[in-house]
Amino acid sequence: MIHKYFFKPGGVVIALALTLLMLGGCKKNDESLGLDLLPGSNLLNARYSNETGTISSYTFTDNKIRVDKPGFNIFGSFNDPLFGRTTASFAAQFRLPYYPSYSQNAVLDSAVLSLVYRKVYGDTITPQQVKVYKLVEPLNFDAQYLSSFDPKTLTNDTVVGMADFTPKFRTDSTGQDTIVQEIAVRLNDEVGNQLLHADSLDMVNNEAFLNFFKGLYVESQPLQSGGGLVFLKAHASLLHLYYHVADTDSLSFYYQLTTNSADVPYFEHDYTNAWFADHLNQEDVEDSLIFVQPTGGTKVKIDVPSLDSWADSTNCMINKATLTFHADTTMSDFRQYPMPNQLFLKIIKEDGSEAFPIDSQLSLSYYGGVYNSTDATYTFNITQHLQAILDGTVQNLGFYLVSATRKESADRVVLKGSKSSQPIQLEVNYTRYK
Repeated sequence: MIHKYFFKPGGVVIALALTLLMLGGCKKNDESLGLDLLPGSNLLNARYSNETGTISSYTFTDNKIRVDKPGFNIFGSFNDPLFGRTTASFAAQFRLPYYPSYSQNAVLDSAVLSLVYRKVYGDTITPQQVKVYKLVEPLNFDAQYLSSFDPKTLTNDTVVGMADFTPKFRTDSTGQDTIVQEIAVRLNDEVGNQLLHADSLDMVNNEAFLNFFKGLYVESQPLQSGGGLVFLKAHASLLHLYYHVADTDSLSFYYQLTTNSADVPYFEHDYTNAWFADHLNQEDVEDSLIFVQPTGGTKVKIDVPSLDSWADSTNCMINKATLTFHADTTMSDFRQYPMPNQLFLKIIKEDGSEAFPIDSQLSLSYYGGVYNSTDATYTFNITQHLQAILDGTVQNLGFYLVSATRKESADRVVLKGSKSSQPIQLEVNYTRYK
């Protein structure tokens, strides 16, 4: 038997954590492990509970995340052996870096969309295709776009550029991934001439220009097998205009996607061939594995019904409560498909929306969720949340487990559910007092 002593100044709490007991709240079948160590005090009944049996977990689609203004635009089509197919596209505004002052005699040579990337998730052997459309309706920089919004609805379905590409991955002489790659798409001359011969009033500032040229929708074509996703440097995407005047050498000007541009990703998921297809979005059958995928992919719903017993408890203080998830590193195939560095555990509110538990307000290091490679776990501190349930200020409506980088990462993970050999684990150290 292992004894651990925990002291707080003033003798308010002296807690001992001993053998594992099933969580039942302060009024359930537990065993008094403490003695009155302070004269005249009735505070010292310290207990430890470890629950795994009644926690349930289910994989759901995560199709209403906020996606605007990402740090990276994910692009391409990828057939994941476990998670099915993901196809990623985006719409964006291109802004003037300065007034171009084109000559009236300028003649177009070409208009080329340049998309720069460094990272590939998936294979680098499957050819892919990109199509470009001109936006005929504007994007709103201040709007909060959800992943359920399809930017293609802002186009007229006329393709203004198309190209084939195969994602590449190259390292420099030191073996580091520092060499950028480019997807170049030549646009039709109609787009180039529209820009080259724009009225000066349409280029007097970016507000006028964005009303004149609303932007582009860059669409990836879905693949039936293989493929990969590239991570575009969102603010390094350029629209180059090449032209000449009379017999001069070719001149150029560029329009750029900047931090002041509206930038809206769009993710399409096909789970027909996904490992979890038969169990997706339902709670009738609980699988032994659960699946977390960013890009508006999947999240996990967690129900811990035994937390309700704490709401009826009195004279009880939570010293520490943690919820731990075990990654299935074999199924995740983490060497080929990196797992998320961090997950977020969100509480479910009465209206079905998500919120961070109060523990996250203290600090992210206290809150947790960072991957521990030593034991392949993600652990969350929910001490304050459980105390709030006990105090009656928060309802126990369950949790959602999601990626911490939902709109700009492809890293996914397979976790072990409560029916597995390493189930989800709730550990609570608490003190019962009179």
